[in-house]
Amino acid sequence: MTTATKLGALLDGKSAYERWLDEQSVPVVKGHYIPDLTEMTLGSWERKGGEGVIINLEGTGDTDDAYICEIAPGGKLSPERHMFEEVVYILEGHGATTIWQEGGPEQTFEWQHGSLFAIPFNSCFQHFNGSGNQPARYLAVTSAPLMMNLFNDQEFVFNCPYLFRSRFNGEADYFSGKGTIHAEKIWDTNFISNIHDLELIPSGARGQGNKVMIVELGCSTLIGAAGQVSGYRGLKAAWPA
Repeated sequence: MTTATKLGALLDGKSAYERWLDEQSVPVVKGHYIPDLTEMTLGSWERKGGEGVIINLEGTGDTDDAYICEIAPGGKLSPERHMFEEVVYILEGHGATTIWQEGGPEQTFEWQHGSLFAIPFNSCFQHFNGSGNQPARYLAVTSAPLMMNLFNDQEFVFNCPYLFRSRFNGEADYFSGKGTIHAEKIWDTNFISNIHDLELIPSGARGQGNKVMIVELGCSTLIGAAGQVSGYRGLKAAWPA
């Protein structure tokens, strides 16, 4: 970005993240509530190599966003890497994701409806649809707004070569699904095959009949929580308190 371009960007009143949004040319949905993620209208997303929509819910304060992406039957998305957190939840379909670091071996794991996992920070990755006749759709929550506005440099955000080996160093069992329980209600893992099968722990502090399990994925600064109240089961992602 030239000095003149940077000056123009400052004068237009938009943040670095908002300018990036404009460049994506995909639908952007705002508001407080989305009734059905599987019914959202998508648009062609050239950067991802699939169909998608970006979600900016009220109250996120430019700290995180979300997006939905769909992979065509028998298709794949474009490989990418980025300097922000991303937690993925599979809404529909089944397939696989390949993860690797520059100069390192590739590692592939399979996912299905209900799978939950985090992309290792600044690692390269690519998603594949495992069905030849049905699309696969996933929801991702990211810290893109915070990181883009902090660095104000897309080249750095999407093409930084630094390897965060303390977060992911090509461990063969990284996405095996094994994990450790902490404080009786925190599940520390890197992959959950089906979040709907996760055993929840009674939590009286949240109300009668409430159950919960906090999920920490891949040392991500984004966390998840599966909860159940009066038979209703839900999932949320957020920054740690």
